[in-house]
Amino acid sequence: MAKKILIDTDPAMGTKGGDPEDCFAIMLAMNSPEVEILGITTVQGNVPVERGYSNASYLVENLKKDIPVHTGRPGTYDKIRNEKRKWLSQRQEMEQITPMLSIDTDTKGAPSFIVETCIANSRDIELVTIGPLTNIAQALDIEPSLSKHVNKITMMAGAATVQGNVTPAAEFNIWADPESASKVFKSGIPIRMVPLDVCHKTRFGREHLNQIGKNKHPFCQFVQESVDPWLKINPNQDIIDQGLHLYDSLAMALCFFPDLADYKNAFVSVETQGEFTDGETVCEFNNSIMGQIFKPEPNAEVALEIDVEGFNKIFEERVTGFLSNL
Repeated sequence: MAKKILIDTDPAMGTKGGDPEDCFAIMLAMNSPEVEILGITTVQGNVPVERGYSNASYLVENLKKDIPVHTGRPGTYDKIRNEKRKWLSQRQEMEQITPMLSIDTDTKGAPSFIVETCIANSRDIELVTIGPLTNIAQALDIEPSLSKHVNKITMMAGAATVQGNVTPAAEFNIWADPESASKVFKSGIPIRMVPLDVCHKTRFGREHLNQIGKNKHPFCQFVQESVDPWLKINPNQDIIDQGLHLYDSLAMALCFFPDLADYKNAFVSVETQGEFTDGETVCEFNNSIMGQIFKPEPNAEVALEIDVEGFNKIFEERVTGFLSNL
C-alpha cells in the first residue's frame, strides 16, 4: 500500500535565480508508486510565498496531476523574527517565468489544510518538509494534538556534525524560521532529520541538465531555463563547478526508501537566541559530558551516512529519466 504524504515546500523552479531543487523532489514523489501525495503546501523560503505557490501550481498543472496546492502567508512564525527576515518575503527583482498567482485565491491556506488532511488520515500520513517549518508550526497552533495524527515528519533540515550553508552555524531551512523549527522539534511528532551531512554527498550537474535539455518537450525546456541560472550565479563556487546538491530529493527518497541511510538518534534543539548561531541545530547524541549525565530522550533520528549510488539510481530513473522521455 502506498504511503500517504503531504509535501511542504518552498519551490523556486519557475523563478530565475532561486534554488529549483524542491521541484525535482516533488517530481521524484510523483513518479514513485511507494507514495500517494495528498497535497502540496508552500512556505516562504527560497522564494516569497506568492512565487512558490505559483511554481508549485504550474508544476502540478503541467504534469497533469490531481494534487491540491495550498499556500502559507508571507512572514515567519515569530513577529520579532519576521522583522529580521522580512526581505525573504520581498525580492521583487527575481524574474518570474511561471504565471504569477495571487495567494488570496487560496481561501483555506496551508496550515488549515495540513490540519484537516492529517486528521482525515489520522495515523496514516507522513509530512515531508523541504522548506522552513512555518506552516507546520502554525498547524500545531491550530491543532496542538497534531502529533496524535502524524506518523512522522521527514525533513530536509539542519546540520548535525558539519557547518551550515547559510551561516557557519545554520542550514537555510532552519535559519529562515528557527522559532517554527524549535516548536516542531518539541511537538512530539517523530522526526527523521536529513541534514547537510548527507545532502552534501549528492550532486546534480551540468551533464544532467544537458540530458534533460536535449528533449524539446516544452516542460523540459522550462526545467532547463529554470535551473541554468542557479548553476551559473550561485555564490558557492563548488556548486558552479560541480553542480547542485540534491538536498530535498534526498529527503524525499528517504521518506519511502529509509534504508538508503544510516541514522543515529539524537535530542535536537534549535538555537533561537544566538547572535552568531541563530538557526543552529544542536544535536545531542549523548556523547558529551552533559549528554552522558542527563541522557535526554531523543526527538529525532538523524541521517549521517547514505548509499549515494542507490540514491543516484532512483533519482536518475524517476527524475532525469522521466524528463528525458517526456
